[in-house]
Amino acid sequence: MNTREFKDMDLSAYFIGPKGENADIFKELTEKLINEHIGYRQNFNAEDANSISEFEKTTPEFTNAVTNMKETLNELSRKMRSGSIPWTTAGRYLAHMDNETLMPAILAYNYAILWNGNGVAWAGSPVSTLMEEEVGQDLAHLNGYNENGWGYVATDGTIANISALWMTRNVASIPFAVKAVCPELVSDKSDWELQNLSIKECLDLLDKTGDKKNEVKAQSARSGKNLQKLGKWLVPSTMHYSWQKALDITGIGEDNLVVLPVDEHYRVDTKKLEEIIQENADNHIPILGVVAVVGSTEEGAVDHVDKFVEIRDKFREQGVDFAIHVDAAYGGYGRTVYLDENNNFIPYKDLKDTFKEYDIFTENNQFLKEDVYNAYKAIGNTDSCTIDPHKVGYIPYNAGGLAIADTRMKDTLTYYAPYAFQEGVAVPASIGQFTLEGSKATGSAAAVWTVDRMIPLNISGYGRLIARTLFAARKFHDFFNGQKFEVNGKTIISYTVYDPDYNMIDWVYKEEGNNSLKSMNDLTQAFSAYTSSAKGGNLYNLDIITSDSNFSPATYGDAPVKFIESLGISGDEYYKEDKLQILRASTMSPWVYDEKSFNYWAPRIKKAIQGKLELISTNENIL
Repeated sequence: MNTREFKDMDLSAYFIGPKGENADIFKELTEKLINEHIGYRQNFNAEDANSISEFEKTTPEFTNAVTNMKETLNELSRKMRSGSIPWTTAGRYLAHMDNETLMPAILAYNYAILWNGNGVAWAGSPVSTLMEEEVGQDLAHLNGYNENGWGYVATDGTIANISALWMTRNVASIPFAVKAVCPELVSDKSDWELQNLSIKECLDLLDKTGDKKNEVKAQSARSGKNLQKLGKWLVPSTMHYSWQKALDITGIGEDNLVVLPVDEHYRVDTKKLEEIIQENADNHIPILGVVAVVGSTEEGAVDHVDKFVEIRDKFREQGVDFAIHVDAAYGGYGRTVYLDENNNFIPYKDLKDTFKEYDIFTENNQFLKEDVYNAYKAIGNTDSCTIDPHKVGYIPYNAGGLAIADTRMKDTLTYYAPYAFQEGVAVPASIGQFTLEGSKATGSAAAVWTVDRMIPLNISGYGRLIARTLFAARKFHDFFNGQKFEVNGKTIISYTVYDPDYNMIDWVYKEEGNNSLKSMNDLTQAFSAYTSSAKGGNLYNLDIITSDSNFSPATYGDAPVKFIESLGISGDEYYKEDKLQILRASTMSPWVYDEKSFNYWAPRIKKAIQGKLELISTNENIL
């Protein structure tokens, strides 16, 4: 029985460290694992002769090959050192969703691929396939899919999103396939009623077909039939571009994409969501599904998942149903902050005391909002969830993830390759028959499995790690908001665009007294250029690194207008310029997590900003 006290373990031990502080541990464990693997090779049928003789290793040809390998790897090292973004830096990297990965994940990934690189099926990768099955259960439980959930390590969030729509499409088409094969089972239902069965009702109906189940599946959306009867797919304007790919690939079609407007906090406007669903229902246009984003990639916004569920419950009373998918590729691990060590949701009223017990958020509790808490809690009432370990799980790429609430959903996808899977033959686990991918790296599943057993998916483990990044987001938000710089006789002020839900912050730079949105956009964009590879010079010497994006009326509607007007700029400028240019930072660094560490980095970052603004003043016709 595992009696380890995870909350008493120092998370800093699990990283190599920005300056290689734990390099000796990394080298020690790497050497140990390699030696164990080599020993296994040597001892497997030990009587077998060596395939490479000692004499061969002394030949000029062999020596030439070794020299070639060394020189090529030296070239690789030079290129990587000179051309890579130094995202492992502790406080200076304020850009994309990249940061230092966990040391045990790196070790597990590299170790696993020494044994077998391909995790397609149990027959070829029995150990890692079982690991992936366990990880899938971990992801399902993390999302509250406790009774009948299933999950797997997808290649990335895009594949997970496509797979979620693929499953939802197939499940929603089951009633029409049953009508073709076993019409007596649905003879009392109209097409409109068949279009509005819940996922559970569709799967229950499939189970009732008995030995005709495969015939029904063959008549489902897999056949290409009835695709246009399945309805609309509703996605927030903050959506990841993968949803357009998913609609294309699955045959639902981009014409069935409905983009949901967001409010000034960049969450879906749930009042308008309800109006859109009602309008479609009034016109007998079905809704296939609705997507809630938890941790949007531009803003880190967390949609009101709980209100999505309430809206569905309301429409069920009038015979309208649809799937709810949560795209939590970026924000999903945030749920660990709210789970106790028994993986139960901590009551909101107990959070303050619980955080104190686990020594997180010791400054205050202001940035853990009740509406965000409610959104995370409601994920357990949805149908599927994308959640990527390779983002805020700090696992090496490629390790996306998908979890579903009803394991039967995956059975609507099943295809069998005789050499890999045999229908009806029981094996401990087989993942590939249910997934879009075929062959994929065993290292990803091994990495996630290893870390999940060292850093639990609750407040004692990942919750403490995620809390570090949420602390940093709050501190940097407050640090940037209203910060002033004197440059060439002008005052430059930075403003944060909104209050963070997660560990993403967006901000802009504005010249005091200059109420031109174009000027503010130009200055903000120039700052991005001088803090990135565009104009920042040698990547290795950058003293602050940021990324940028923009909010356009076509995507965001009037959501940014209130912020723009709060700066004294006319809202009309937003439509004239067709964008609000922003700087964007995912504060994923695990090294800015308390007052002491923040107070170390804050003056250094401020000095770096001052230097960049002075460069812009000197080199650009902006200030």
